[in-house]
Amino acid sequence: MDSVLPIRTPDGVAMQPTESEDTSTIRRPLRPAWRLVWLLLVWLVGTFPAPAAPSVPPDRGAAAGDTQQVTLNLKDTDIQALIATVAEVTGKNFVVDPRVKGKVTVISSRPVNQDELYQVFLSILQVHGFAAVPSGSVIKIVPDVTAKQDAIPVVTRRHPGAGDEMVTRVIHVSHVSAAQLVPILRPLVPQQGHLAAYPSSNMLVISDRADNVERIVRIIRRIDSSSSSGIDIVPLQHASAGDVVRILTSLLQSERRGRGGAGVAPVVVADARTNSVLIGGDKSDRLRLKAIVVHLDTPMQSTGNTQVVYLHYADAKKLVPVLQSVVKGQAAKRAKGAVAVQPQDVEIAADESTNALVITAPPDMQRSLRGVIRRLDIRRAQVLVEAVIAEVSADNAAQLGVQFNAAQ
Repeated sequence: MDSVLPIRTPDGVAMQPTESEDTSTIRRPLRPAWRLVWLLLVWLVGTFPAPAAPSVPPDRGAAAGDTQQVTLNLKDTDIQALIATVAEVTGKNFVVDPRVKGKVTVISSRPVNQDELYQVFLSILQVHGFAAVPSGSVIKIVPDVTAKQDAIPVVTRRHPGAGDEMVTRVIHVSHVSAAQLVPILRPLVPQQGHLAAYPSSNMLVISDRADNVERIVRIIRRIDSSSSSGIDIVPLQHASAGDVVRILTSLLQSERRGRGGAGVAPVVVADARTNSVLIGGDKSDRLRLKAIVVHLDTPMQSTGNTQVVYLHYADAKKLVPVLQSVVKGQAAKRAKGAVAVQPQDVEIAADESTNALVITAPPDMQRSLRGVIRRLDIRRAQVLVEAVIAEVSADNAAQLGVQFNAAQ
């Protein structure tokens, strides 16, 4: 059996001779040795597997909804070219401000997806003083100084934003004053950012990068905690509440001047009706002031405490027996107490020339007697009576209406 072998050109293209060509020179019988070689080649081709296709990273685009991987390695690249690359990869539309110019350098060791690429892009803009502001279907690339005046998104606690995205957030402060936080937080906000307090609702308004805003929020949450401030009421047994408050006020003022006016000073108020001292402030300050008040509220070593009370309406001489009866009644009530006031320890005298009372008694009895005097020394009820007194004399001449004159 004869076999026809194809003729190969120098280009390697196999050509079959046509019927018109002389095939006598190329038509030759196929020898058995060649048949053996041919069968061996066919067997080898069927035994070895076909070469595997080159592995390509899966394009997680249409099916998985993800993006392709991109490795950024830029050196002194125009920022406009970077914006064009990010727009092509992420599919976002950018409107670039004419003032956005410069060269960027990015060194990356691993590929990133679309979301990571956009966050890297925002960081590059932040480093070069630019910001991306979403506006509908486009994103505006503008300088930082004008970004806060644009329509940047207002975020919430559930959706705080991410990375170097420009955002605005309103933070409600519960326990401290928002106005007091402004000077504390101001150094943490860059010049192109915004920080202001709204005292009416005790809120803070912050415009800055999302990461920095979140950091400031964490700081506020630590500061805005319920403090231990409160009010303590300290009743006095021996000292006068007004005198104790005057001493404490002078002490607190001197301490505040020593600190240069820094810090919040506690407040002390006297309640004359119950002879008590009200202390407001931090827990440590209240404990310190209560210790001072207890030290001042001690009984006097001697019972000689004399006061002069001038009366306006009552009679001092008539009021002395009334007050002595009050002293006896108070002594009887306190007889079972730890500190009893004896009637002989109280002396009450009247000065008729000045209509005044001279009282010698312990401080607590003095306060009790002065309260009784204030209630008794009041204007008495008076009745105004107006009258006209006229003297009338009559005689017979007046009755007749005749007047006689004697002439000489």
